[in-house]
Amino acid sequence: LYEISGVEVGQHFYWQIGGFQVHAQVLITSWVVIAILLGSAAIAVRNPQTIPTDGQNFFEYVLEFIET
Repeated sequence: LYEISGVEVGQHFYWQIGGFQVHAQVLITSWVVIAILLGSAAIAVRNPQTIPTDGQNFFEYVLEFIET
C-alpha cells in the first residue's frame, strides 16, 4: 500500500503573510470560490420579487439555513 501523505505532485508555492506561512494555491482558490459565490448571489438577488425567482429562492434558503 502506498503512503499518500508522502506523495508530492508538482511544486507548491508558499507565501509569508504576517508571520504565517500560507499555501498560495489554497488561498487563490479560496478567493476565486468566494468571488463566484458572491457574484452569483448578487446576480440572483439584485432585483428581488414578491414571488421569488429560482436563484433568489435558493439564496434565501441558504441564508435561512445559516441563520438557524
